[in-house]
Amino acid sequence: MLTRDSKTAESSNVVDGKQPNSRIASIIVVLFLLGAIAAFALFSKEGEKKPPEAKKAAVVRVARVERMNVPRQLRAVGHVEPLSTVSVRSRVDGELVDVLFSEGDRVKAGQQLFTIDPRPFDEAIRQSAAKVAQAKADVSKCRSLIAKDRSELVRLAANREKDMAEEANARRDHARYKELVKEGAVSVEQENRYATNVASLAATVKADSAAMENEKSVIQSDQAQLEAAQAALKAAESDYLNAKLQRVYCSITAPMDGKTGALLVHRGQMVKAGDTTSLVVINKVKPVYVNFSVPEQDLPRIQELQRLHPLTVNIEGLPEHVGEVNGKLTFIDNSVQRNTGTILLKATFANDREILWPGTYVKAVLDLDTIHDAIVVPTRAVQVGQVGQYVYVVGADNKAKLVVVKSKYNTQDSSVVEGDIKAGDQVVIDGHMQLMPDAPVDIQPSGQGTSLSQ
Repeated sequence: MLTRDSKTAESSNVVDGKQPNSRIASIIVVLFLLGAIAAFALFSKEGEKKPPEAKKAAVVRVARVERMNVPRQLRAVGHVEPLSTVSVRSRVDGELVDVLFSEGDRVKAGQQLFTIDPRPFDEAIRQSAAKVAQAKADVSKCRSLIAKDRSELVRLAANREKDMAEEANARRDHARYKELVKEGAVSVEQENRYATNVASLAATVKADSAAMENEKSVIQSDQAQLEAAQAALKAAESDYLNAKLQRVYCSITAPMDGKTGALLVHRGQMVKAGDTTSLVVINKVKPVYVNFSVPEQDLPRIQELQRLHPLTVNIEGLPEHVGEVNGKLTFIDNSVQRNTGTILLKATFANDREILWPGTYVKAVLDLDTIHDAIVVPTRAVQVGQVGQYVYVVGADNKAKLVVVKSKYNTQDSSVVEGDIKAGDQVVIDGHMQLMPDAPVDIQPSGQGTSLSQ
């Protein structure tokens, strides 16, 4: 049996059926407010200003600025060429019967290298000599005939002189008898005999003159034969000398001192005059040329210094045991190459030890002049920014100071600069990306190979 109180409670629960849900909602609201208050407190705490931290020092490497004399140089890739190159070829046709050197030998000018079969050329010399002898005999015969004909001409001239003298006497006698006939001292028959004698002697003189003219014609003919014989003799002698020269060409000699290359023909092969195939190539390797090109803007300076004294060219990158290899600038081309904007130069090297080999590429260094008392820094210390070229100088307070400089001359590792720096200053060579003016730095030891580093 239910009591009155319990009934009253049940009835109250029944009447207020929505009361448990409203309590839950109230609890959720309270929790939300508490969360908001906690979040506000958290954000407020994080939003409070923290005290500024000290700037962290930038880690850098430095090098010391130096004052020194710096040689001004131009570097370029050079190509070694022989002073001269000769392709040895045959001047005559024939069989190669002997090779008198080995590939790669050093030869002297005039040294015999090859022998071509000389027998056909010896026979040609004998035939030419016979023709010369025949031509000389013909010349001698013509001269003998001319001498004989001239002697005959002299005889005929003497006869004519005698006959002319007799004719003159006969004419005088005839003239006297003509006068005597007029006086009646002699008969007409006697005068006629003298007239006939004059006519006979005149005919004889005329015949003598004709004989002399004929002899002169013979002499002219003999002279023409002599000239022809002499021309034939000259031709025969020329053929003889040519045959002897061809025989000389059977022995092929070195035209200069040098080093032989690969042998391109062998014993027993036929060779021809004017053949494009060389027998061997000889290079003159002492001295040699080193050809290299430099920018055209450097040409005026090179020309100016070359007029003062010969410029020296060195070779870099050779093994240490070789030592220095020096040459002299001996050639400046007469025009600039348009496609590259460079000009060709040549240096001559004695190459006594044959260090430089034709065909190889080398690093040529042309010495121009010297910058005295130059301020030198490592090239990587010089930076470029809105202010132009600059370096960071680390002072005694270990802070980086930006100093504007001007680069006057650069090498691979160092630069000559002008600016408000001096010998002994420390410039930053590593760690520029972390720097700004007056930033503190932490100097670290420089790595191996750092130019001018301390």
